[in-house]
Amino acid sequence: MSRATMPQVPPVSPGAIEALYATGYWLFTQGGMAHAQSVFRAMIHLAPHDERAWLALGACYEAQRQPDLALSLYGSATEMASAPRCEIARARILRSQGREHEARRALFRAAMSAHELQDPELHDLVENEWANRGAG
Repeated sequence: MSRATMPQVPPVSPGAIEALYATGYWLFTQGGMAHAQSVFRAMIHLAPHDERAWLALGACYEAQRQPDLALSLYGSATEMASAPRCEIARARILRSQGREHEARRALFRAAMSAHELQDPELHDLVENEWANRGAG
């Protein structure tokens, strides 16, 4: 789904988005994957620039052993929003598939985002991924 095809929706309050995320996360932790996926899809529809929804929906697919769907979703996230954590998740999947060159590119993009955002936590996540890239 590209920005051009994403339907326009009225603004939603930050509290409503937080409630959706909390609900989806709770469903995910309780094993209600189908319901969690529906909640995270709604969140993506209502707040397409919120990386958490993309990351969480991808995690649902990963938990269901559908890494190719997760990989596709993480890729869509990077087209829709600044999604450095989705790039990190992409790198993990790509590396597990033996696609090391693509994994390195995804980590590089995440590192660039961390630098641009001046986000120390994100920078640490990227550094840990670089350090662990030989593991797994």
